[in-house]
Amino acid sequence: MMAVFCGVTALAGHIWPVYLNFRGGKGVATAAGVIFALNWMAGVIAFGVWLLFFLASRYVSLASVAAAIALPIGHVFTGRRFWGDQLLPVTIFCFAAAFLVVVRHRDNLKRLLKGEEKRFYFRKQVDVSKEKGTES
Repeated sequence: MMAVFCGVTALAGHIWPVYLNFRGGKGVATAAGVIFALNWMAGVIAFGVWLLFFLASRYVSLASVAAAIALPIGHVFTGRRFWGDQLLPVTIFCFAAAFLVVVRHRDNLKRLLKGEEKRFYFRKQVDVSKEKGTES
């Protein structure tokens, strides 16, 4: 139970840091770190989903949301192995973390639906029209 409490406080501290006027990140990396400590098998499943979606779409936000949704599902199938009768607090954490990650990505999801979200590129994209000699 103490491990879950520490995970919740770490996640809340990264999403709503006091020293940044409660404006922080989206919680994906912190949730991943916490879940690898609580149930590494669910973490591997969520990371596999993240990697699959990222490589297929090159959208980090879409991959993060997909991994967040996969996290509680992976935990439900693997959690009893680690937690036995103490499964409920970790399961609640997984569902809450997934919900928070999805909610924190709502602007990214809106941009995805509009087709305005930026993709990740492995190489620097060169704008050909701005190269020397090609301007009109």
